[in-house]
Amino acid sequence: MKQIIIFILLFSFQLIQAKDLQFYQEDLNFMIEENYFYVDGLYYFRNTSNKELKQRLIYPFPQDSAYGKVDSLFVVNIIDSTITTNIQKRKNGTSFTIQIDPDSTAVYRIGYRQELKDKKAEYILTTTQTWGRPFEQVNYTLTFPKELSLDSLSYMPDSLREESNRYIFFWYKENFMPDRNFEIHFSKKKE
Repeated sequence: MKQIIIFILLFSFQLIQAKDLQFYQEDLNFMIEENYFYVDGLYYFRNTSNKELKQRLIYPFPQDSAYGKVDSLFVVNIIDSTITTNIQKRKNGTSFTIQIDPDSTAVYRIGYRQELKDKKAEYILTTTQTWGRPFEQVNYTLTFPKELSLDSLSYMPDSLREESNRYIFFWYKENFMPDRNFEIHFSKKKE
């Protein structure tokens, strides 16, 4: 009985702590190059409590035969330039701990590269729903070479810029609660 009470208290404490932590914005740059999908972004967190928060977060990667391994993963606290070293690989992603001062914000830069075995790339967005609130704002870019043809996107871009050897799509959204992942289907242009 004592163990059950301790478990309930710990679980309740984590729920209270999670309520004090808000994930409110992200600015992500996606790039397809050769057989890889690159993600490099800024993730904005807010601590609404008057106590320091340390929270372990799970960062998922798509699990499908279309995707290979993830490498070159890094997590950096932009505010104090510390590199996160407590990254743990999990079956379907990775986890790490973030730390935020009382009544403060933190910005983490997270990046990685994932091998593409098919003509598809994906970034998991639907986990945002577990935070219980939409993003206040998001900014996304997708860069890909002109030798690729874009077949479909799960979200229509707001604008496009053409450069000599590549295209760049842009998205800007406010009060955004994703209902699907960010998916890109492409093919090689016929010569």
